[in-house]
Amino acid sequence: MRKALVGALLLLVTGGAQANFLDGYELRARCESRRIDFINTCLGYLTGIADSDDAAPSWRLAKNMFCIPRGVTASELRTTLIAYLEDHPEEEDLNAAILVGNAFIETYPCD
Repeated sequence: MRKALVGALLLLVTGGAQANFLDGYELRARCESRRIDFINTCLGYLTGIADSDDAAPSWRLAKNMFCIPRGVTASELRTTLIAYLEDHPEEEDLNAAILVGNAFIETYPCD
């Protein structure tokens, strides 16, 4: 039963669901905006991905893909993403979750 549940979760995480709520263009617009609601969406999105990666080993789904040091703030994650997009504009059309993952993997690699 447990294996079936984990398998179902993996299917959802790895492609069974194709929501694609944000792409890189939309996330960048929100992260670079001066509107507080857009900035909050950006910060929430980034911290959600960071927290999900941190929790993945506990869920026995995967090992950590990136290792964000303690003390890094949500605003610093925002700066990380914007800087990554400056260096990798060709990735802006990716799904936002993939883009953020790529940015965090490059900026915060695990030893």
